[in-house]
Amino acid sequence: MLRSAAIVAFVSAVAVTGVVVAAPVPPPSEKERLAKLWGKTEGQGEFELAGKQLTVRSTIGRPNRDFAWGQRPSAPRTKHVVSGDFEITVCVLEATAPNKDAKNDTGAAETTAGLYIQGEASIFRYSLGQSYQQFPGAVNQNLQRSLRIEASYPRGGAGGSSGVPENGKSTYVRLTRKGKEILMSHSSDGTKWSVPNNPFKNIDMGFPDEVTVGVFFAHSTYQFAHATFDGFTITKPK
Repeated sequence: MLRSAAIVAFVSAVAVTGVVVAAPVPPPSEKERLAKLWGKTEGQGEFELAGKQLTVRSTIGRPNRDFAWGQRPSAPRTKHVVSGDFEITVCVLEATAPNKDAKNDTGAAETTAGLYIQGEASIFRYSLGQSYQQFPGAVNQNLQRSLRIEASYPRGGAGGSSGVPENGKSTYVRLTRKGKEILMSHSSDGTKWSVPNNPFKNIDMGFPDEVTVGVFFAHSTYQFAHATFDGFTITKPK
């Protein structure tokens, strides 16, 4: 009887020590975190996370063309596919200003960093633009900073400025889609926003229901440059 009890105790001990403990789940890689926070990455450049902030670097040493050149863009950018109405927001914490005498191929040494919405044949960009005019006869040789609007659509295109960002402060930009209308607004603190405005109110830009959105950084110069973004969100319009 005692021998049987000893065998049972031995078997029980083996059963206990044979329990398999699951290995801890490894933390997500930087690539996985980047995709979750900012989306898929495209274009020629490098992408680096610091906490939730994203730094986008142009590393090719020549103009990193944005979407306005009539060819496949090389500007480094992030990408989300969204449908229906939405609102996208980001803070441009920092963006490299061009060198005053930097070689370029547009007549202006320029960098732009901000948001975009892209459809099959349409694009809308809203960004912090910084430039030095270098074409013959240019009068103003000071750095020009502005909130840039650029759009191209099946029957044309347009561009311009919607104001001047505050010096010494971050630049927040927002694009809101409601039906066929694209509204834009900006802020210097992320709390008080300008009145949403649609500069192309009477134009059907031809955006399909499903579009691509994200942040981008582009420049016209033969220099290395970067931009740092924070707080990218995609929500439903209020």
